[in-house]
Amino acid sequence: MIYLDNAATTKPNEDVIQSYTQMNTQYYFNPNSPHTAGVKIAHLIDKARENIKQYLNLNDKFDIIFTSGATESNNIALQGMAQMKKRFGKTILTTKIEHPSVLETMRALEDQGFNLKYINTTKDGKLDIESLKKLLNDDVVLVTCMHVNNIMGQIQPIEEISEILQKYPKVHFHVDGVQGFGKVPLNINLADSYSLSAHKFHGLKGSGILAITQIKMIQPIIFGGGQEYGVRSGTVNAPVNIALAKAMRQMNDRKDENIKALTQKGTEIRSFIEKYEGVRINSPKDAVPYILNVSFPGVKGEVLVNAFSKYEIYLSTTSACSSKKSSHNETLKAMGLSNMIIEGSIRLSIAPDLTNEQIEAFKDAFNKVYKEVKELLKYEL
Repeated sequence: MIYLDNAATTKPNEDVIQSYTQMNTQYYFNPNSPHTAGVKIAHLIDKARENIKQYLNLNDKFDIIFTSGATESNNIALQGMAQMKKRFGKTILTTKIEHPSVLETMRALEDQGFNLKYINTTKDGKLDIESLKKLLNDDVVLVTCMHVNNIMGQIQPIEEISEILQKYPKVHFHVDGVQGFGKVPLNINLADSYSLSAHKFHGLKGSGILAITQIKMIQPIIFGGGQEYGVRSGTVNAPVNIALAKAMRQMNDRKDENIKALTQKGTEIRSFIEKYEGVRINSPKDAVPYILNVSFPGVKGEVLVNAFSKYEIYLSTTSACSSKKSSHNETLKAMGLSNMIIEGSIRLSIAPDLTNEQIEAFKDAFNKVYKEVKELLKYEL
């Protein structure tokens, strides 16, 4: 098996699984219980929070909320801050290239009376800085965008956005950081909140964090026993939280070697695909090397996924969170790509441990699939 769908989810590291298992069998106590065992687990959770802040190089303005993943983290940040700030303004800004967990949350806020405006996207799929400047005014209270695009791999101009927003102190700036941690440098202190999912960096599914400032001001969207600073009530899932911290430490420790491996392997795959007539690479050249969007115009993406699956090569069409929807992907539409290019697109996303042998096997399978569909390709676009 050659797994090329790491933007959807990654394989958990073995010792992360072992940590989770050990916590569940030996340290399964509720950290909110007053007995000695509960207090011990509470201390472990507090230590994990502090470690995570160190791994992310966060300043003292930030707190860490453990969540079930980035979808929940995005919802807490966007809904919680919008509701808290609505007495100061009701305009919220985002782009059409965001993950569904951001786009659908923003649309839900629009249904609640907020004024949702979309920042333009450049032809290479980045947030248009000039468009942002034009949309900003004294009624804007929330701006959100992702760090690395999950469909195409573009790195968004977080530093420039943050600098512009310094002139608008009541704006909360949220960044969906799911695809970037451990693979792309970023000073997270430039944002007001930042979300992560453990299963995107070889941790466990159902586990994530929200790093956020102004935690005492955010309005909860989940109510109950007051866990996680009263922002995210519910029995604390100590095993997955401890496992997340371990996965984060491992990703952080291997950051430099991961970046080197991803760059070398991603560049090799891109250079290989570029040689095929009629096949189009949609990801800009300055996108991250580990996410590559490719189109076979005239061939359906689902057909291509099935064709590669015959050779036990697993990739995807778009985001796993939206691939089963019948509508065209919003990221590709926002970039102005034709329906034919969108319908024929597939996404390859690699991990650092992809071997040279696996790359060669992929190349062989790619050549075979290309020969199978070559007569269907539309060259004039």
